[in-house]
Amino acid sequence: MAKILLAEDEAVIRMLLVEMLVDDGHQVIEAADGAQALALLESDVAVLISDVMMPRLTGDEWVTAARGRPGMDMVPVVFMSALPLPPAAKALATAVLQKPFRPTVLVKLVQEILTGDTPTPHAGSALP
Repeated sequence: MAKILLAEDEAVIRMLLVEMLVDDGHQVIEAADGAQALALLESDVAVLISDVMMPRLTGDEWVTAARGRPGMDMVPVVFMSALPLPPAAKALATAVLQKPFRPTVLVKLVQEILTGDTPTPHAGSALP
């Protein structure tokens, strides 16, 4: 379906999310931090998904740098965070998932983004 770049510093969470997205038919580039995400960024990525608080470069720092690359200015961004987003991240986000959330919520959100359905910005998707 689509190529997705996923940046998450927690290995277990990253592996689970990658598995769910691959099972849904996506090709996933996985990064363990923001600097790695920026280094692995390819021009044909359809969605950027990132934790906000990560080592080396935060989510909003690497996404801001990515936006400066040709063709990346309109790529949708999904931020994941257990904490309130800083203003810079809010300004970049297409949607926000509040941690913890069910991985199926992320898969559904990506499907909505890719089909052109407008996701609810900053949608709360926390587990009960």
